[in-house]
Amino acid sequence: MKRKLALIIGVLTVLTLKLSAQNEYRYGLYLGLGANTINASSEINYDDSEVITNSFVHGSDTSFMTSYLPVNNASIKPIPTFTIGAFYEMPINDIVSFQINLLYNRYGYELSGNVSQKDIADDDYTELKYVGTLKMSNISSALLLKFNVIEDNLSVQAGVMPSYCIRMTKDVERGVLHKTLNYNSDEFSPFNICGTLGVSWYFFECFSCTLSMNLGLLDVLKVKEPYLVEGDTQNVHYRYTDTKSKTNSVYFTVGYRW
Repeated sequence: MKRKLALIIGVLTVLTLKLSAQNEYRYGLYLGLGANTINASSEINYDDSEVITNSFVHGSDTSFMTSYLPVNNASIKPIPTFTIGAFYEMPINDIVSFQINLLYNRYGYELSGNVSQKDIADDDYTELKYVGTLKMSNISSALLLKFNVIEDNLSVQAGVMPSYCIRMTKDVERGVLHKTLNYNSDEFSPFNICGTLGVSWYFFECFSCTLSMNLGLLDVLKVKEPYLVEGDTQNVHYRYTDTKSKTNSVYFTVGYRW
């Protein structure tokens, strides 16, 4: 599927370059702010900052249960993000043009709620407030078709934005615990594709303002399940399974083109 999509994008790019070879091209820079959240299943509502291990004694044998604390009354909130990039615009005719963006952007969300942590001293449970802020750093390339609505001033644009996650971190606050987690490549799917739709307004010929919306098409997170191998109670192992987790974002950017 990914190979076919890459082939289609490559063919469209080559054809567009040929069509626009005789037309005037433009390029520029832009930066902006936005908000991002995630459409995910409840499987991601757990605190993975510490592995909780309980022992059960049966006669002379001891068995262990390893798990993460679930986040109760969980809610997901958008977090502020930013983007910075460059673009190359190739007119096909007076109405339609093809644009390529190369950019750095951030995705993420805030998961909040509370966790019930067992107190070893009195065998009771303490309710703690939990906030986990996930941040994904991405290198992306948007492939857009632009349609001029009012000459060269107002345009709408639509296309796809493939991206690759180069780093994923989570800042965790749970009671007095403050911790930053660095995720490895087993814990998320680095490749993502978003459908993108936007509106641009150009003024003073060279300046622009753009409002765009990006809807994720692929799942980006994996559920990390800890377990202990029989006979080895010292080292925790993990299983990783895909789960529903698509990112959605809105950006407002300002740019300059030559």
